[in-house]
Amino acid sequence: MSGLDLSGLTPHGFCLAWQPGLIWLHAVSDLLIAAAYFSIPAALLTFLRRRSDLAFKPVVGLFAAFILACGTTHVLGAVTLWVPAYWLDGAVKALTAVLSVLTAALLWPLLPKALALPSPVQMRRANEALAREVAQSSAATIRLRQNEARQKLLYARTPAALYAVDAQGTLLDVSDRWLDLVGYERDEVIGRSIETFYTPESAQDAADHLAALNAGSFLLAARRRIRCRDGRVRDLDVTLDVERSPDGRLERVLAAAVDMTAARETEAALQAAEERLRHTQKMEAVGQLTGGIAHDFNNLLTTIMGSLELLQQHSGLDERGQRLAGNAAAGAARAARLTRQLLSFSRRQRLSPEPLMAEQVVSNIMGLLEGTLGPRITLRVETDAGEPWALLADRQEVEAALLNLVINARDAIEGDGQVTVSTGKRVLSEAACRSSSSEAPPGEYVRIAVTDTGCGMSEEARARAFEPFFTTKPQGAGTGLGLSQIYGFVSQSGGAVHIHSAPGAGTCVEMLLPRAKQAAERPRPNGGPEPVYATGSETDRRIA
Repeated sequence: MSGLDLSGLTPHGFCLAWQPGLIWLHAVSDLLIAAAYFSIPAALLTFLRRRSDLAFKPVVGLFAAFILACGTTHVLGAVTLWVPAYWLDGAVKALTAVLSVLTAALLWPLLPKALALPSPVQMRRANEALAREVAQSSAATIRLRQNEARQKLLYARTPAALYAVDAQGTLLDVSDRWLDLVGYERDEVIGRSIETFYTPESAQDAADHLAALNAGSFLLAARRRIRCRDGRVRDLDVTLDVERSPDGRLERVLAAAVDMTAARETEAALQAAEERLRHTQKMEAVGQLTGGIAHDFNNLLTTIMGSLELLQQHSGLDERGQRLAGNAAAGAARAARLTRQLLSFSRRQRLSPEPLMAEQVVSNIMGLLEGTLGPRITLRVETDAGEPWALLADRQEVEAALLNLVINARDAIEGDGQVTVSTGKRVLSEAACRSSSSEAPPGEYVRIAVTDTGCGMSEEARARAFEPFFTTKPQGAGTGLGLSQIYGFVSQSGGAVHIHSAPGAGTCVEMLLPRAKQAAERPRPNGGPEPVYATGSETDRRIA
């Protein structure tokens, strides 16, 4: 606030009080200079508004601010003749100094660019050169039309798939390569609309494109899908050229088509392989992190649970102490189960694989599955026809995975519904592995799938379904480790898990477990003959 205290200051005019005319000379001069300075920014701003395309607008605006600040200093120069507002005068001068430094700092680097701008003479020369190029292009077009007869012969025999249509899309001519591509004879296609050979989507695109060309568009590239005589659909990249009359009316469209079917299929397969690789790397990284944490946490739990067990055996604990120790031991046991699930996802659990019959595994836990579903949900069991294959996996893990999937299916169904457990055989070829998202290598697998009629999953939820602790269930209704445990167990067993789902269309979770090289031993009740397995059967059960 001391800067605003004028009590100890003297105005400049005090020194000139002996000659009042000199005071007014300074005051009038400063005000006239200020008026001129204030008019310059106004002129610059008017110029900027009317020339929105002007380059270096920020620098011009900064220069206008600098001139405005300079004018303000002259106004204060007149004011301080009578009023000692020196702090305000100094502040405005400081602002003027900052703006002047910024303007100078930005102006000098822009000077080479400003000098590089073409002059009117250079622009005229460029236009003349462009006109000469246009004239040369027109002359080349005239020469091309003069050689039309020779070009027609080359057109018919060229190895490229060429065709020509008129302004309505009617085929005027086609090359031999185009006929070989679609499988028709020349007299079968000339005079027909090109759109009749395209798929419905491409036909609509071609009609829109032709309408745009008739309206003067210069869009000369497109993608089309053409249906060949044998029913195959080919993907084409088409490059166009147009012929117009002197008044600009479209007369003919020349097109060169390149068959991109194999390239597109290869590109799609490559993208699928890259996506599988990214998913595998992500799950592997998450698995390593999860496994390391779970392993260390398991060691801590071993110490905690051992200490709690010794504490429970201590005779000095009263009833409340025993109850608290029991609660702690129960919590530690739940944590141990959670740790086992994490180790299962990270593929660090100890498995005891053995040859198993999928149908027998389902039959052994049928009662548990029925009790899990409740009275409103129908349980259906399906098996493929033919001799069943044995799978190689840990029995307890297969049963736990199946139970987990049935629980998830139950939770996804609101009201009445149906859960289907199906088993069968699956052979994955190298081509099938490349074209699908399966992480399993080519080979023979036993398929165990659980399908429900529930709410289904969104694409985002399906992509994250195997991540640990990811769940769509309400808080407290699930840990989000069920599917991740299944993923880890099946992957460690050498198989793969697939999810097929859409919102409102239910969900199918499919486990592919490797086929055992030796047959599984089938149980013989009471030492009797080996039971016969029904194939191609369906079992419906309504839980009472």
